[in-house]
Amino acid sequence: MLEQVRKLLIGFSAGPDSVCLLDVLHRLYGKSIALHLLYVDHGLRPKKYIAREVRLVKQCAQKYDIGYDIVPVLIKKTKTGWEAAAREKRYAVLLQTMNRISAQRIALGHNSDDVVETFLLNLLRGSGPRGMRSIPAMRIPFVRPLIELKKDDIVEYVTQCKLPYSIDETNRVLGYRRNLIRHRIVPELLKINPDLHETVKREIRIIGRDDAYLEERAAIAYKRAARQRDDYIFLDIKKLVRYNPALSVRLVMNVIKELRGTLDGYESKHFQAVFGLINKESGKRINLPKGLYAQREYGTLVLSRVRHRYKKYIPVVIGKDVVAPGFILKTRLLTSRTARTKKDEEKFDLARIKAPLFLRTRRQGDYIQTKIGRKKMKKIFHEHKIPIHERDRLLMLCDQDGILWVPNYVRAARAFVSKTTRKTLVVHFERAH
Repeated sequence: MLEQVRKLLIGFSAGPDSVCLLDVLHRLYGKSIALHLLYVDHGLRPKKYIAREVRLVKQCAQKYDIGYDIVPVLIKKTKTGWEAAAREKRYAVLLQTMNRISAQRIALGHNSDDVVETFLLNLLRGSGPRGMRSIPAMRIPFVRPLIELKKDDIVEYVTQCKLPYSIDETNRVLGYRRNLIRHRIVPELLKINPDLHETVKREIRIIGRDDAYLEERAAIAYKRAARQRDDYIFLDIKKLVRYNPALSVRLVMNVIKELRGTLDGYESKHFQAVFGLINKESGKRINLPKGLYAQREYGTLVLSRVRHRYKKYIPVVIGKDVVAPGFILKTRLLTSRTARTKKDEEKFDLARIKAPLFLRTRRQGDYIQTKIGRKKMKKIFHEHKIPIHERDRLLMLCDQDGILWVPNYVRAARAFVSKTTRKTLVVHFERAH
């Protein structure tokens, strides 16, 4: 767990768990590993509690002759609640501090009671097999040396050693889900099964074993059924439905993890909802937590980050390049109407264009003038099989009379260069690399 570790960051709350953790680590590794404390002030509790804990942090740092940091953070409530938001911020600060002080590991004071509570929390939330694995003893760079000890054993240790610690009064507030499980549900479960801790840990090991096997299978299936282009990941529905649903849902989980780097904030209902898109019509889309979305497009499921559209209106000044994410639009005027155009270029009779020119993305009810009359852009997109996720990002060259040109796809049947043309507008579209 701590092999080849020269510096260890300890997440320190001043409670009995972290006080016990600090003392044990100092006794075992005080001469070989440099210890450093980090206290995170979430700003969610009364100042008198914070002041008491900060004093204890400083006392412990002085007693053990080690460094410490006290970091205040601003917590913004998210859809998953204050607890999840505080946890996410706390872990971010832990990782930032570890890198800043060049530590190799982060030690946390989770115990066996925390494992049981997290198991039950994730069960009630519907977190799936990964959530049911609860809290691991080690997930680099995090290590949890006290994970096999019960809370009572830890309190007994700090009491016998006469180690001062702080009690977080908010741990008694039943408005928090974890506190409700800790003080009401677990005591009742212990009446039914006094060996609850060992039972839960045994089930976690079984779930972990099965989950590891499923992960191995999913890694193989991912290479066959998934492909990535830029920030988009595509799942082949034909291949997806051939797999066992458990494996298909795991593929969805892995795609989300690939896009976000973590599954925090996701529950099994989200993975099932994405998988359920295989039975929906093309174009059906669902928004997911943390800025992702999933959409069925013909024979594929597309997952990506929610993108902001380009500006609704980008003015085009003839002779000046228009540079935007992913493309460059160039314009020039010619006096010769016979000039040849290159690939990705179009010519227009300047006199037949109703200025000013501008670029915009699609709108509801868009149409373009063709040789046989108006044609809806929606139909053109469908005919060209333009993926739905790309349609919102297509830019169209327009004048005051409507759409002139959708690069690579369609040109309006107007403003053609003719024998009477005096000035030819040449528009060149190229993708930026």
